[in-house]
Amino acid sequence: MPYSFLLRLLPTETPPHLYRATVHNADGTHEAFLLLTSDPPSVHLTDARGNPSGGLRMSLADGTVERTDAEPQEAHPALTTEDFMTVAAHLLTQHRRQGRPPGEICRVFA
Repeated sequence: MPYSFLLRLLPTETPPHLYRATVHNADGTHEAFLLLTSDPPSVHLTDARGNPSGGLRMSLADGTVERTDAEPQEAHPALTTEDFMTVAAHLLTQHRRQGRPPGEICRVFA
């Protein structure tokens, strides 16, 4: 089953860095926003303004995904936990490799 995603860094003047994620999977096309923070290094599921929503966070330190009680959980989150884990892991990996926030990440799995 084909699966792909595209992450694009949205223009901001200062960190944290906001990304638009477009995920194509068996259920259709889904759009979400992810926030890459540097202290501590992590990725959060957010709304279009960068406000945490969906209650998911992935840590760069150990790669764990957690539901955060401090963030409101949407009734219908933009991404499933599995999709969030895939996209966030690729974002954190590229950030670690490049030493800076990547401008764009595109992955296609056939």
